[in-house]
Amino acid sequence: MTVLSQSASEAVKDQNIALVDATWVLPGSETDLEEFLRGTAHSVDCDAIKAVPVLERLNAAKRAFGSAGMDGSSTYAVYDRAGLFSAPWIWWMLRSFGVAARLVEGWSDETVVSAPSQKETVFQGSIDPSLSNATRDQVLAALGTEAQIIDARPAGRFSGEAPEPRAECRSGHIPGSVNVPFGTLKSDDVPQAFKPSDVLANQFDASGIDLSKPITTTCGSGVTASGLAFCLIRAGAENVQVYQGSWAEWGVDPSLPIETGS
Repeated sequence: MTVLSQSASEAVKDQNIALVDATWVLPGSETDLEEFLRGTAHSVDCDAIKAVPVLERLNAAKRAFGSAGMDGSSTYAVYDRAGLFSAPWIWWMLRSFGVAARLVEGWSDETVVSAPSQKETVFQGSIDPSLSNATRDQVLAALGTEAQIIDARPAGRFSGEAPEPRAECRSGHIPGSVNVPFGTLKSDDVPQAFKPSDVLANQFDASGIDLSKPITTTCGSGVTASGLAFCLIRAGAENVQVYQGSWAEWGVDPSLPIETGS
């Protein structure tokens, strides 16, 4: 069975994994970014991945992984220092390359202040077609089919009642999509962790989501959609894709349909 995650306390002691910092924060965030988990081998430049157009994002990730000293041959355990926000995004992209990766949940008191020392290399992973990310055209073609689109944005942005942070984006959501806000997936008991599989499964069921049918996740720009994808897989879904372009791509294109309301 594929290991999806491990606790931070386990990860800092596990000699069989390479611990990866994957911290990215929204512009203007005041998140404290000083401490890395002890034993961190790699720190990924997420800004370099976010800076490129959506269609180039996986290639940018491949370059960023190489710059972080990752060659794709290890099992990577990914965490972030921003409250389990961007780590699932990097976990998903590693998974897209068919690389063994797991998510680190919780936090450990065993920290170091300095960034890891890393030597640039070439990341050898290649995109696995069975784990590929959904494109805008694929999402458009899925409308009206049994495929389900699930949006991880806050409820106000999904309904169109709250303004989008990107002024160029229209307000609303992809027609027929279901809203499961990212924050509702977090554990109530364990900091920086997602809910257990059975709790998630019940939550998705209550939202009318059929885990046996194809699912595409979306959000503002692909980051929290990846965390939603992780939770769906934890709950038992097997056919999940992430729409990396998400609302940053869909919302600016007036030729694409949108809906408002909950």
